[in-house]
Amino acid sequence: MRICPALLLLVACSDYNLEAGKPGSGDEEGETGFDPNSENESEDDYEEDTDPRVCEERTIEGRDVTQTDECEVEGLPVGSFTPIVEWTKATWSVQSGSSQVMMMPAVGSFNDDDGDGDADENDIPDVVVVTYGSEDVIRVVSGDGSGTEILNIRNSGVQGQGGVALGDIDNDGWTDIVAPTNSRTLVAYDRNGTRMWVSANLSSAMYGTSDNPAIADLNGDGEPEVICGSAIVSNTGATLGVGRAGIANVEGNNVGTTSFAYDIDNDGVQEVVVGNALYKRNGTAIWTNGQSDGYPAVGNFDGDDKGEIVVTVGGRIRLQDDDGTVLCSAAIPGADSAYYGGPPTVADFDGDGDAEFAAAAGSRYSVFDENCRVIWQAVTQDASSGNTGSSVFDFEGDGVAEAVYADETRLWVFAGPDGAVKLESREHSNATWLEYPAIADVDADGHAEIIVANTGAYSGFTVFGDAADSWRSARRVWNQHAYTITNVNDDGSIPATPARNLETYNNFRSGDIYAGLGGYTLPDLAAIIEDVCRDECETDRLVAWVSVMNHGYEDVTQDVLVELVATYDDGSEAVIGSTVVTDTIPAGRALEAFEYTVESGAGEITKLVGRVDGGNSGTSSLAECIEDNNQDRWGEDLCPDR
Repeated sequence: MRICPALLLLVACSDYNLEAGKPGSGDEEGETGFDPNSENESEDDYEEDTDPRVCEERTIEGRDVTQTDECEVEGLPVGSFTPIVEWTKATWSVQSGSSQVMMMPAVGSFNDDDGDGDADENDIPDVVVVTYGSEDVIRVVSGDGSGTEILNIRNSGVQGQGGVALGDIDNDGWTDIVAPTNSRTLVAYDRNGTRMWVSANLSSAMYGTSDNPAIADLNGDGEPEVICGSAIVSNTGATLGVGRAGIANVEGNNVGTTSFAYDIDNDGVQEVVVGNALYKRNGTAIWTNGQSDGYPAVGNFDGDDKGEIVVTVGGRIRLQDDDGTVLCSAAIPGADSAYYGGPPTVADFDGDGDAEFAAAAGSRYSVFDENCRVIWQAVTQDASSGNTGSSVFDFEGDGVAEAVYADETRLWVFAGPDGAVKLESREHSNATWLEYPAIADVDADGHAEIIVANTGAYSGFTVFGDAADSWRSARRVWNQHAYTITNVNDDGSIPATPARNLETYNNFRSGDIYAGLGGYTLPDLAAIIEDVCRDECETDRLVAWVSVMNHGYEDVTQDVLVELVATYDDGSEAVIGSTVVTDTIPAGRALEAFEYTVESGAGEITKLVGRVDGGNSGTSSLAECIEDNNQDRWGEDLCPDR
């Protein structure tokens, strides 16, 4: 990887070499006696070399560094729970009569906010919804709270209450949008709103209303597929296969489809999951179990290396083994036996280390154990459809999950262990189908937010956050209805061979990235001025080398800023060199040092400070276990005899 720092004066480009190596010297013979880990070197400690007085080109290689024990934390940091409405998006500048949202809001990045040439996890996320009313419109809105409309895609023919799936399906480095249409096709748009393709008619595989697509690389070839109902299409829209047993729908009694891909049997290949079957990429059934189709989710409930499938259908919930065998079944409290019961959720609700599953119905939200026994239920109101979904997150970091559910009139947050009401907000309304609130760091402030869709008295969508900004950090992506943490990368790309979510997190429709860890790790960035060459002081020139390292136990994957700051003899300060590091800074490693050259004015510099992520000023954007080692000071009167 090659990085060219942006400088006020002049900076050399640096090729990373992450092989460990001994730092050298900027002087001719490489012997100065400098301790590269010291805070500072005085002029008396500096040993001049003989002429010629030239700062030669050099490389201070990357190396292993010691890791700080404090960056491995037992338990979890506990915050508060004081939810507030942070912002809403209820009106639109384009086709204003289309303002109702009855789908799960999706989150991904479409704008290059940081100017590095792509839209990824380092940019401010955006919210994607389909509005309906006067017209069905795909909307992309900045997540920064400004309400800025990035895209308004009209005349698309998409389902007004259908879901979207986000992901880089053509591998061009940008997130794309896939949506179902009213004519039972799939349509894909790029990040500029340009239509990429429309599939063939898939009427036998989709419901036609409230369908929810999913994206996965089924054969691991780096070219993602799109799944909707029982249909599998390529990343160019070509039909690859159509399954025959089920479409992940409640068999005509209610709306939509919620199929997805998952490696159920741990053979390294993802299967297409519907309520009563598993399909191969070409639509061939791996098994069917003769049960009624339904809305599925996946978790591990028996401790083996394979997944179990939770299905809701006909007012009942059941647990199926990896081969389709029904392990248990139960009535869903508050459900009408004809069809009620929404897409299920999987999480460790009570903090006992084992997964449970949950589902909403017409008048109750209920959590079940692995034997399909009700652990608790809470009173809700969803008589209009009774099949809304829900999501899960541990907002406070106390090791137990909260259930997040929006019914017809309220946004609810229930405590995972017992269903105690933690939030009952009336700043919400919806006629309800398969939608549920998404949870993501939508404004890139380091804390989770809840994004909930509205119809009726409220419209558009509402973003809830914590008044104390203490909610745990969350991902900046929630890309599809059948969301698991490992089904999409942070930058919106689709993994060819995704990690099995049940092995690390064992949750489904949950954003809790710390689930199952029993603690957490943090990074610890530090900056060190490795060396300063003053051999050319007589020409008012000097060269400095600054290393950035991570003493923590968590890789740094977001962009960080490295700076070299000069203090002049009149007391003024100026940044004389800067580098944006866009690649990973691995835990326990130092990157190859960055070289900064001052071409004039060196004689007036009395002090140099190298800093990373804002230094010790308290303005850092990255949470670290130690915050006061982000800068290093070098020298007084660096060129005193010039």
